[in-house]
Amino acid sequence: MKTKSFISLLCLTLGVFLFQACNDVPAPYDIPGKGDANSIYGTGSKESPYTIKGAALNQNGGYAWVKAYIVGYIPTGDNTSSTISDIVFGTEGAGTTNIVIATSADSKDINNCMAVQLPSVDVRNALNLQAHPENLGKEVMLYGTMEKYFGSAGVKTVTAAILDGQEIGDVPEEPGDAIFSETFAEGMGEFTINNVNVPSEMGSEVWTFDSYKYMKATSYINGRDYAAESWLISPVIDLTQVSAATLTFNYVARYFTDLENNMTVWITEASNENWQKLPVEIKECNDWNPFLKSQDIDLNAYKGKSIKLAFVYNCTDKAGTFELKNILVEERNAQADQPITGENLLKNGGFETWENGVATGWKSSNSAGNATVTQSTDAHAGSYSAMIEGSTDANKRLGSTEITLKAGTYAIKAYFKAVDANASIRLGYAVNEADGSIAGGDSYKYGAYVNDITKDTWVEATHEFTLEANTTVNLVVMVGKKPGQSVLIDDFSLQTNDGGIIEGDNPEQPEEPGDAILSETFANGFGVFTPQDITGTQAWYADTQYHYVKMSAYQQGSTYDNEDWLVSPAVDLSKSRTLAFEQAFGPANKDMSNAAEIYTLWVSDNYSGDVATATWTQVAIEYPSESGWTFVPTSVTLPATGKNAHFAFKYKNTASDATLTWEIKNLTVK
Repeated sequence: MKTKSFISLLCLTLGVFLFQACNDVPAPYDIPGKGDANSIYGTGSKESPYTIKGAALNQNGGYAWVKAYIVGYIPTGDNTSSTISDIVFGTEGAGTTNIVIATSADSKDINNCMAVQLPSVDVRNALNLQAHPENLGKEVMLYGTMEKYFGSAGVKTVTAAILDGQEIGDVPEEPGDAIFSETFAEGMGEFTINNVNVPSEMGSEVWTFDSYKYMKATSYINGRDYAAESWLISPVIDLTQVSAATLTFNYVARYFTDLENNMTVWITEASNENWQKLPVEIKECNDWNPFLKSQDIDLNAYKGKSIKLAFVYNCTDKAGTFELKNILVEERNAQADQPITGENLLKNGGFETWENGVATGWKSSNSAGNATVTQSTDAHAGSYSAMIEGSTDANKRLGSTEITLKAGTYAIKAYFKAVDANASIRLGYAVNEADGSIAGGDSYKYGAYVNDITKDTWVEATHEFTLEANTTVNLVVMVGKKPGQSVLIDDFSLQTNDGGIIEGDNPEQPEEPGDAILSETFANGFGVFTPQDITGTQAWYADTQYHYVKMSAYQQGSTYDNEDWLVSPAVDLSKSRTLAFEQAFGPANKDMSNAAEIYTLWVSDNYSGDVATATWTQVAIEYPSESGWTFVPTSVTLPATGKNAHFAFKYKNTASDATLTWEIKNLTVK
C-alpha cells in the first residue's frame, strides 16, 4: 500500500510539473500572425516577414513580405502541366518566370516549399535562376500577394524583393498603425443602417449580420427580387492627426447586373454630411469563397478631418448579394495595383479570318457557343467584326474553340456596339469537364454586365479572372436576353503576366519567334529604320561597336534643345501587334520622372517621309524605375490602325530638361 501511494504521489507531482511546463509555451506559437518578430509564422510586415508556414496560413490574396531561401524552380512550357510537386531543386533548365523558396537552403521537402511568381521586370531580372544561378541557396525577402500558385500555397504578383541586402523593384511603404478596423466577427460593431428604400413586402432587412462573421446585403428574398436601397454607415473615423490614410476591405459580390451602381462606397466629413462616391472597383465573384480584397483606396484628401464611410446597396432590377468584412483604415499611402500587360495571346481576336462562314478560332465543340454568329463589315479596327444575334427567349453565347490555360491571372477585353437597339453583354469563360463538355450553371464564370451598349459608339468591356490550376476553357461572350438585342464584337484580347496557353486547337496559340513581321537588332547600323533630325545639333547614332542605336541631348557638359525621330518601315497594323525591344537610360542613378515627356513612342497611318506632316498617336512605354546602362526588356502593344502604318521613337527635350542617353536594340514586331 505504501508503494502504491508513493507511485501515485510521484505521478501526480510529474503531471503538475508537465502541466505547468506546457503553460510556459509562448502563445504566438499557437496563433498564426500573432506575437513578436520571432514568431514561427511572422506577421507579414517588412520587420517581421512571414515564414513559409506563415505565408501558407495566410493565403488571402493580400500583399505581404515573405522570407525564405531560393531552392529551385518549377518548369513551364507549352506542353507542360506543372504543379508544386514538379519542383526542380537546382538551376539547370530554369526559366525566368518563377522560383521556389523553402524553409532552409538545403530543403527538398515540398511541404516546406512554395512557388513564387516573378512578373515584375526588375524582380524577374534580379531573381530568376536562368540568369542568376548564383542565387540558389540565398536567403531572399519577397513582397507579393499570398495566394495559390501551381496548385498550392504560393506568392504571386511579386513587386519587390531584398537580396544580398539590396532592395529590388518597388519597395512599398510599411503599413502604418490601424486608424480604424472592424472585422464584423462579433456583430455589426458601431456601424448603423439607413434604409432609404426597403419595401415592406420584403419582410426582411437588406443589411444583416451573418453568423459566419460578416455583414451581408441582399434584396433577394424567398425567390423574389426587390428594388431596395440601404446604407451601412461607419462610426466617426478620426483622421485629424494622420499623415496618410488608406482604406481596404474584403468582400464577395454575386448575381449583380450593374455592380458599378449596385454596390458603391461613399465618404463624408463627419461634421457636415456631404456624401461623395469613392472610386472603388468591386468585381463580380465566381464563388462564395474566398473573399476578395479590395484595391487600396486613397483617403488622403480627407487628412486632417473626421469622416464617416458608407457601403451602399442599391438594386433596382436583379438583386445581388454582397458580403463584407475586415474593414481597415491604415496610416499609409495607397499602393497602385499591378496591371496585366502581357502580349495578346489571341491570333484572330480581330475576327479578320473567316472560313465557311465561321471566324477562325471561334467555334466551340461543346455547348459554350449557342448563338448565331455572322461576319460584319462594321469594324472597330481592320475590315471585319462578328455579329452575335441576340434573343429575348434565352441568353446567347459566342464561345471560342477550347483552349487550355496555365494557372495564372488573365485579362480579357473586347469592343462592342449594338446592331439596332441598346444591348447588354457579359465577358467570361466556361470550364470544360474531363470529357470536354460543360456542366452548366457555375461552370460559366462571368464578369459584370455591360449594359446600354448603343449602336452609335464602340464600347470597351474588360474582365479579369484567376485560374488556380491549369484549366481547359472556352472564352465566352454572353448576350443577355434582357433586352435580347444583337451586338457587334471586335478586337478581343487575352493577356496575362504569369499564365499562358498550354495546348488546344488553334484558336489562340501564341505566335512563335519566327512569326515576327519585323526584326531589327541595330547591330550593324540603323537597318530598315530612318532617323530624322528636326531640331538641335545632336541626332540618333548607330553604335556598331556595341550594337545599338542611341540618342542624347547632352554634349561637352551642356544640354541642348533637340527633337529627333527614329522611324520604322511600314508594318501591318491591320490588327494590334506586340512591339518588343531592349532599352537603357544612362548614366545610372539619375532622375527618370520626366521620361514619359522626353523619350516617347508614336504611331502614324499617314506618314509619307516627313514626320512633321503626318498625324501621330502616342503609345505608352514602361520605363525602368531607375536609370542605368543595363538593358531592360520592354513590350508594348501597337494599336490596330486597319492598314499598314509606321511607328517611331521620338526624343524631344529643352535645354532646361534633365536628360539621359536613350539606347535601343533587339527590336521585334509580332
